[in-house]
Amino acid sequence: MDKLFDLDNPFFRFISKLVDVIWLNILWLIFSIPMVTIGASTTAMFSVTMKMARDKEGYVFQGFWKAFKENFKQATIIWIILLIIGTVLGTDIYYFYNSTSKYAKFGMAGMIALSSLALCTAAYIFPLQAQFENSIKQTIKNAFIICVRHLPWTVLLIAIYIAVAICLYITVFLVGIFIFGVTAFVTSFIYNKIFIRYIPDEMKNEY
Repeated sequence: MDKLFDLDNPFFRFISKLVDVIWLNILWLIFSIPMVTIGASTTAMFSVTMKMARDKEGYVFQGFWKAFKENFKQATIIWIILLIIGTVLGTDIYYFYNSTSKYAKFGMAGMIALSSLALCTAAYIFPLQAQFENSIKQTIKNAFIICVRHLPWTVLLIAIYIAVAICLYITVFLVGIFIFGVTAFVTSFIYNKIFIRYIPDEMKNEY
């Protein structure tokens, strides 16, 4: 009977994680309200969830706020770059979709291919920003290399994010209160599995 109310048993650990993830989701939503801060907020969220996935989390708010401040400038610049790239690609796709040119299909195919590659690269950028100290250029470059090198994991990540997008489309309010935090936590297991390969052996125990 004592084990039933033991705070270290699997049930209470699960509830504790779930509460932390929901609290983290709320923090992400609040800190993303200005829109321009979404990059820093996402980086901070992954900083916390990747530690949670390794059972090394501390206080959620303190960890989130620390990562938000430390990554604010660089993550915000990266976010703006991604917005510009997304806008350009989206505009081109719209143009070719509505074009009557006989070459429109080739242009559309090319833009879809570029957009897919950009999306796969973007899936790694903020987790990398959260885990490693690099320049903006190097972070984007590393994200591209990793997305290609670990293609099966990349496909799984994109599938997860597409499923989440569909859930949000169906019912924004019901899933919006927890889906971002849960998604970050679930995908953090994948990111940890990949990133451990790029951490020096002498630092893996600390990871």
